[in-house]
Amino acid sequence: FIMLKIVTFNLRCLWDGDGINSFMHRVGLIYEKINSEKPDLIAFQEMTDKHLAVLERLMTEYEFIGGARNADYGGEGVYTAIRKESIKLIGFDFFWLSPTPYIPGTRFEEQSPCPRVCASLKIFHIKSGKAFRFVNTHLDHIPNEAVRIVEIKQLMEYINDKNAQDGMPTLLVGDFNALPSEPAVGLCTEYMKDVTNNISVTFHDFGRAEMKIDYVFVSEELEKAVVRAEAWKDERNGIYLSDHYPICVELDIKK
Repeated sequence: FIMLKIVTFNLRCLWDGDGINSFMHRVGLIYEKINSEKPDLIAFQEMTDKHLAVLERLMTEYEFIGGARNADYGGEGVYTAIRKESIKLIGFDFFWLSPTPYIPGTRFEEQSPCPRVCASLKIFHIKSGKAFRFVNTHLDHIPNEAVRIVEIKQLMEYINDKNAQDGMPTLLVGDFNALPSEPAVGLCTEYMKDVTNNISVTFHDFGRAEMKIDYVFVSEELEKAVVRAEAWKDERNGIYLSDHYPICVELDIKK
């Protein structure tokens, strides 16, 4: 086996009302889990500069690539941590889900006031000698399902355009804020395979809810390579990794 281990992880924004599940109480558990699992790629959502400052000090084996969503390049963002001994970064693109994707802070008219972004990495997996596209995103949270359809259409067009240029196997991961029954997820499955079908709950609100809104999609070339998909449900004395269960997917990329 030549394994590629990837994770999508909504980190939970810094919120004073989280009590024992505030980030500074959770970060030790997060560090222990990542240090024991040693994923090659971790796609974080809802990361801020304060999260980043702490995790960069703890996770010295990783390099963090991404950006924040606001027009001033601040606020929440999506960052991907790449394990330096197993992954080389060979390309990076960051854009907004909007009609003007390279103008910071822009949105579709239907969207909430929160801009939405995508970080797309071209990565080289050293052990296998193969290159992949790894796309990390966080779709809008408002109840209007049509918003997420517009966002998914933009992402699918982006991925299809890039694949027409380089034919690179692709993983699309993140917090879609959409249940499996939503049209946005259905639209995505027309192009890519959801490899998290066995996972029924990803958002749990620190043990108070049960719904699936986080996903890992892969292009056709990678479907048979998937060996395992699981949610990280670690909890200690009422403290969780986040209000979402991170999803870990392992692929044998020789297959």
